[in-house]
Amino acid sequence: MSKQSVGKRVARAAATGGSRSRRGAVPIGFYTSIALVVVVGFFVIGYSRYQRLNPTGAKAAPPLVGTTWHVALGVYDCGTFLPNLPAQKNTTKLSFYTTGNGLITVSPKTKLDEGSNATFGKFVLNYSGLYVSSSKVTYPGHASLATGQTCNGKPASIKVETWSSLLGKGQIVTGNPANIVFGNQQLITVGLVANGKSLPKPNSTKALVNLPVTQALATTTTTAAPATTAAPATTAAPATTAAPATSTTKAQG
Repeated sequence: MSKQSVGKRVARAAATGGSRSRRGAVPIGFYTSIALVVVVGFFVIGYSRYQRLNPTGAKAAPPLVGTTWHVALGVYDCGTFLPNLPAQKNTTKLSFYTTGNGLITVSPKTKLDEGSNATFGKFVLNYSGLYVSSSKVTYPGHASLATGQTCNGKPASIKVETWSSLLGKGQIVTGNPANIVFGNQQLITVGLVANGKSLPKPNSTKALVNLPVTQALATTTTTAAPATTAAPATTAAPATTAAPATSTTKAQG
């Protein structure tokens, strides 16, 4: 093959690969692939977050949205309970609040406050001026209580104790009290106590005991009212009056 033929072929190949139209072409397929990867990534992240906030598998544990529980709370200072926390205002959006009777109302408003997310820490966080940790308690209108202070001249420390029910056995909380998960009819006492001494059940236990009794009395009164109203109507009928006379005669015979 002549050198002239080889040169022509090389020239044609160079002209084909190095043309302006070839160099200026946009790699549409490449950029399309990158865009698809980004879109799919955002979708996966969004769906994962939705699944985490809205679990559909296992049923959530109580308390659930619509549930209403009550927990007795007491703040203790060297042998004396401090007054009940004043009632909170604007509680319609609060899942955990107090009405001033020494009880915490546990009533989740969102799924994020259900089950194990129904914690004492969330109540404390939403109560202005209240702070509770394993070593310090700040109570509205009262001096702070802290481990290292004394009770009647004796070394004292902050303790937190819970009772699962009115008749349950007390359990000392060794970790962060904010992690206490609420239970129905639960008792919680936090405060300063002399080392070696135990905490008593909160005074608001009485309010917890009386809570269902009050509801029962209200139900009984409502039920009894219709029966009392119906009695005069039955007595007024002549036929009804004759019936007791017959019954009385048989009983005496």
